Amino acid sequence: MRDTDDGDRSTLKRVPARSTLLPYQARWVADAAGFKVIEKARRVGISWAEAFDAVMHAGAPAGGNVYYQAYNLEMTRGFIEDCAGWAHALQLGAGSLDETLTQDGGRGVCVFRIAFASGHEILAMTSAPRAFRSRGRPGDLAIIDEAAFVDDLGQVLKAAMAFRVWGGRAHVISSHNGEANPFATLCRDLREGARPGSLHRITLKEALAQGLFGRIAAARGGPPTAEAEAAWEAALRAEYGTHAGEELDCIPAAGTGAWLGWEAIRACEDPEAGDPAAFSGGASAIGVDVARRRDLWVAAALERVGDVLWLRELVVRHGIPFSQQRAIVGALAAHYRPARIAVDQTGMGEAVVEQLQEDLGRSVVEGVLMTGPRRLDVATALREAVEDRRLRLPACAELRRDLHSVRADAGPTGAPRLMAERSGTDGHADRFWAIALACTAARESTSAVGGASAGPRAASLAGFY
Repeated sequence: MRDTDDGDRSTLKRVPARSTLLPYQARWVADAAGFKVIEKARRVGISWAEAFDAVMHAGAPAGGNVYYQAYNLEMTRGFIEDCAGWAHALQLGAGSLDETLTQDGGRGVCVFRIAFASGHEILAMTSAPRAFRSRGRPGDLAIIDEAAFVDDLGQVLKAAMAFRVWGGRAHVISSHNGEANPFATLCRDLREGARPGSLHRITLKEALAQGLFGRIAAARGGPPTAEAEAAWEAALRAEYGTHAGEELDCIPAAGTGAWLGWEAIRACEDPEAGDPAAFSGGASAIGVDVARRRDLWVAAALERVGDVLWLRELVVRHGIPFSQQRAIVGALAAHYRPARIAVDQTGMGEAVVEQLQEDLGRSVVEGVLMTGPRRLDVATALREAVEDRRLRLPACAELRRDLHSVRADAGPTGAPRLMAERSGTDGHADRFWAIALACTAARESTSAVGGASAGPRAASLAGFY
């Protein structure tokens, strides 16, 4: 389903182009950010406004080429038809629309093209990461439409961002397709400042408040009254049912495979968590996710206060030698005096566990083989603590994304199979597993921490902070 308002297209020859844009459409078009993203409700005319922007860009001698990708042929054809309509209304000297077939990785890709007297052109095609490769001269524009539904959005975005190198622009447009979708992650990163760019948002209710129903009523031939608008919206929401939040209100749906939901994670966040100085000498447990080169090495220290586990410290390192890992765990143990330390024993962790058991004792250090049912058990210890709100975490965007990165798919036996994508140099859900191991250690501890006070932080840790 392409995002365009057929009622608008019939008015192009009669109404000056800019006056046909509703306020939210005009704001989107006016934003000249090099990288901008909009999360939107269905059928509010953003792609139609983007077609106007594309024509203005390609039609100007100082503009550039426009490259558009969508997830299916119907959307692609609809966008180029909108561009042709705008070009005609604006009298920009565009040539005829032509269609060609090109190859991408052995499959045929249909490409629609409009050339302009300016020397620039608009090319529209279905999503294919290679299609943006070798594109992006100064002034060029890349557009990804309904990004949450394209195949391999990460690779498509990666290729599109190359347009920025020589001063080009990249626009990303989409409704949501689940909170675990890369598009939802992109929006969160922009909103939280973890990634530079401009983020827009338009819900159905906001679009209606800015005049959308007047366009709909004109296209349907009905009265543009407040009563008609309310009845139309109510009927539409009834049709969408449980999907209305995602499709109309820009709220990505939960339950799409994430082991920990965003709201559950946020509910555990507390400004007093993550502060080692807040440790009061209570019963504690430590989890260690072992890594040497590719992933992150992470240690998590929890303190039990009543029936709540507080994350007191999260040590994150990359590429440190085993001797340094051993020293950090020793210093953490000296400070927190944990009843149990659970260490990932899988692979290279075998030797690490043996060394730590020599240092701290087998009764304290437990090696955990993170395979099969045991891996699921460790993850379940964390999920139970989160869902029961018995865990307190710092409000940290990196930690939040890491905790949300683990997905649960049905394995061959029907039992959940946990997976997480690697994120560049930010590991492989390593913070998730360190905290999960600490939750497991806290759950399985059978003895209290000795002593009322842990005393000052061990001096040996100073060199690592």
